[in-house]
Amino acid sequence: MDKYPRVMDLLPRAKRRLPHFSSEYLFSGTGYDLAINNNKNILKNIFLTPRYLKGSVQPNLKTKILNCEFNVPFGIAPVGLTSLIWPGAEKYLSKMSVKNKIPYCLSTVACASIEEVSKFLNGQGWFQLYPPENKEIRNDLLKRAIKSGYKVLVVTADIPASSRRERLRLAGVSVPPKNNLRTFFHAAICPSWSIGTLINGIPAFGTMDQYSDGNWHGTEKTKAGFAGSQMKRFLDWDYLKEVKDIWKGPVVLKGLMHKEDAILASKIVDCVYLSNHGGRQLDMAPSPLQTLPEIRNSLGPDYPIIIDSGFYSGQDMCKALMLGANFVMTGRPFFIGMGALGEEGAQHIHDILKDEILNVMEQLCVKDIGELQKQKLSLPENFVLSEMNYN
Repeated sequence: MDKYPRVMDLLPRAKRRLPHFSSEYLFSGTGYDLAINNNKNILKNIFLTPRYLKGSVQPNLKTKILNCEFNVPFGIAPVGLTSLIWPGAEKYLSKMSVKNKIPYCLSTVACASIEEVSKFLNGQGWFQLYPPENKEIRNDLLKRAIKSGYKVLVVTADIPASSRRERLRLAGVSVPPKNNLRTFFHAAICPSWSIGTLINGIPAFGTMDQYSDGNWHGTEKTKAGFAGSQMKRFLDWDYLKEVKDIWKGPVVLKGLMHKEDAILASKIVDCVYLSNHGGRQLDMAPSPLQTLPEIRNSLGPDYPIIIDSGFYSGQDMCKALMLGANFVMTGRPFFIGMGALGEEGAQHIHDILKDEILNVMEQLCVKDIGELQKQKLSLPENFVLSEMNYN
């Protein structure tokens, strides 16, 4: 902890150890990276004036959400192509999540399959669904996740179309990685990544690959093309109700930022998940933090809200909790940790985030997450967005 006491202290080492195509996949947004930068910058201008003389406290970080109790108020967000970023990432993250009793949400387009990852999750995993066009595939995915013991379903709403992601094009990112001199060069200068890939296998769509052959295939020529063609433009409220009817446990709708969408969703699902997809879909999207206060006011104090996009520290997470979130998910920090330190990096990131939240609570003399959420923040002018139509 002393050598790398903050998440960003690990960043230079992680970038040295990740091939260029992996690093670009992890850190890029879309367009001009306006959304991804706003996610970070908006947090810098939120402050809190502490109150003292409250005596000694021993903060309790335990958090309840969706009928589960976790040791801390954060979890691991769904990230696609995980083993392209760091080989074996799904296994390392799932094992760490069980050890520390935090949720790990497996993406539909992770490199390891639903079944493979479930072996390490001890029945406490979450599964994220990119809604397929083919409802037979959708139903089979849900059936596999239920059979494998996943408890919570996270349905992603914010991919009505593929985003341009120009930096990925420039970096030549593909699954599997392209078999050319450029790829070999970038892999060769990152031996830890390359050795890990030889041990764990070439990155592929572990869950979706089985549908890209035979009767499922359609007209797409590649497995990546098939996966992409299935996961856009098909989610609407009726589709969501069908998913809710199939999945018997808690259902979360991810990717919302408008209060009207949140109100409609609250009548169907058990929790809304505010996100701008980490700045990777719509470059002019606001930070979900900017819409969180209005959505909290619209849904009332008791309806559960999860948030992600741009959280790199425990302090950041505390700000989200104080603005009205019940739980925070984050993805990139855990991959920074694994990129820098391998399997141990996932645990190191967990420990940093937990210690930072604990320290904030000690500084504020608050005893639990509920009391932390009642603290008042100082927000910059125009922080909360208001809609206008100039036509």
